[in-house]
Amino acid sequence: MSLLHRLARTLRPSSLSPARPVRPRVPSDFYTPSLNRTGLKPAARSYSRHSHYSHPPQPSFDHHYTVIYGLIGVNTSIFLYAKYAKAQADQGFPAPYLQFFQNMTLNYESLFVEGRWWTMLTSAFTHVSTMHLLGNMMSTYFFAELVAMAPAMTPARLLTLAIGSALTGSVGYIWLKHRYIHSQPTDSWGRRPRDHTHGLGFSGSVMGIGSVAACMYPRAQVLVYGIVPVPMWLLMTGYAVFDGYYLNDPSSRVGHAGHLGGLAFGILYFLTRMRSPLGRVRR
Repeated sequence: MSLLHRLARTLRPSSLSPARPVRPRVPSDFYTPSLNRTGLKPAARSYSRHSHYSHPPQPSFDHHYTVIYGLIGVNTSIFLYAKYAKAQADQGFPAPYLQFFQNMTLNYESLFVEGRWWTMLTSAFTHVSTMHLLGNMMSTYFFAELVAMAPAMTPARLLTLAIGSALTGSVGYIWLKHRYIHSQPTDSWGRRPRDHTHGLGFSGSVMGIGSVAACMYPRAQVLVYGIVPVPMWLLMTGYAVFDGYYLNDPSSRVGHAGHLGGLAFGILYFLTRMRSPLGRVRR
């Protein structure tokens, strides 16, 4: 999945004063979430009085940061190795870089012909562009921090959300590639065109986590380009419309189907886990 330009360069959330509910506008290059940890309440607040799952024990918030920093650390480590392997290739030793691309990026031929099924997951943690990495990691940090505020979002659920969105993002990417390849005419030998593109990036997870954040805190303000305040629900809806519009654009280098796959998992996870008796939040 290509660079998620529209989620890049996020600065820290600006805090709100409980006594005076004002939203200071902190400039940023793209947007700044504005929220109050004590003032905002998740959308899924109701619970069953008869369920012993209504009051689950809550781990320390530091445990959520262990998951968040772990995800960022894995992405960063793989990025640094990719830079090292690329430097080796530039010096005349291409084998490590070729092996890296075969095992850490998502390609239709590699998946179905060579059987590299693990690339459905490993490709989600792979970046080769610095701006791609920074944009995805900043967005991951602040979206994950936002959803972690909900008592029902345990560290295990946060990790499940990130991994599940990554996998469904890969499914969406491969599904679109399959549909495109099989829509092309065959040559004189009956062969269809080969896929020479490679999908990579944490964008599917970013969209999945962001969709849950929008469901939990739909009115949380986001400053687009540090100027225009936009609620979370409108921001994520806009992303979905944008990806849907360019979904079948063959000239686009963005993995729109991967974004939509991650987004779909996030919404489904919120509806099935965060609003179920196991995930409802105490009033």
